[in-house]
Amino acid sequence: MATSKTFFYAKNLADVFYQLKTISDLTITGGCTSFVGKSLPEKTLSVRDIPELKIIDKHERYIDFGTAVTLAEIEELGEANLPPCLYKAITTVANPNVRFLATLGGNICRKEFFNTLYAPLLALDARLEFQNGNEAIFQNISRFEKIPEGMLLSKIRLPTEEWEVALFRRLGPSNSLNELSASFVFLANSQKNQISDLRISMAGSFKFRDTNLENKLIGAHLPLSQTAISNFLLEAEESFNNTTKDEKIAPILKRQFWNLIKYSLEQLT
Repeated sequence: MATSKTFFYAKNLADVFYQLKTISDLTITGGCTSFVGKSLPEKTLSVRDIPELKIIDKHERYIDFGTAVTLAEIEELGEANLPPCLYKAITTVANPNVRFLATLGGNICRKEFFNTLYAPLLALDARLEFQNGNEAIFQNISRFEKIPEGMLLSKIRLPTEEWEVALFRRLGPSNSLNELSASFVFLANSQKNQISDLRISMAGSFKFRDTNLENKLIGAHLPLSQTAISNFLLEAEESFNNTTKDEKIAPILKRQFWNLIKYSLEQLT
């Protein structure tokens, strides 16, 4: 027997918080692109047109994006005004028509898959703001598992520091996401011919970032020797396997991770 679907709207954040408190099992959505080809939840609330969630606020060291900002609106800022890895990631998402609808919050909150922008946001140490009408809390995206009960993901704070080496690669089919899809990011800075900061992330049906692994190369002299690269590759492979041991990952993705780490490290030589 067919079940009815109810679609709610909100004019402002106060409306959202009221409906979160009074309607059980309510699913928040932006542009609804995550539901293409799927059935909508029983009760859905659109926050796409709420002004407070459409902000783009630039600061000296970071940019605050409301979760209802579309990928097209972020893309319009241009590569010069965004971390290059994020800009490149956005340009690989579906097509311009989808980017016009898809929101930044929706790209982060998909439950069964870590979408294209997750790896760049993970590498950049983005912070997520949650609100419930009474308080707002920030959480690093690396610790994000689910939206706290009764709260709304309202803002993404994106650090904008510059990187000497910034690589982004999207794996899998170009216009869809499946078990072979993933995004990879490698960021590095140096000072006085030594690596001063390093970030490595990958996300798809799994997510990976290991700060302990990254720290193993902090202070390493450039150019890296082949021995240093080989040793790090072994450690990276072990870390990746340990982190994803409970996930069903296609063997080709594990091989691609190793190859991308190798290629990225060679850019430092």
